[in-house]
Amino acid sequence: MVYRYNVSCSETSADGWTPTAVECYRLGCRCSQCVINNVYFAKSSFKCKMKETVIELVRKYGVPSEDIREV
Repeated sequence: MVYRYNVSCSETSADGWTPTAVECYRLGCRCSQCVINNVYFAKSSFKCKMKETVIELVRKYGVPSEDIREV
């Protein structure tokens, strides 16, 4: 299977669904709607890697279950 994004950098951080990853998934990985992206990455030269991590989490664990609660 070929992925559009380079997910190899996310494999080490994809140990399971976190509340932040679930929120990104629920937003459809749309960075423009993400509070974290707007606060930390909007005025930075760095790019958020959460989309790549979410892709890897879905590949490894499937979609997040509804019982994952926000911390």
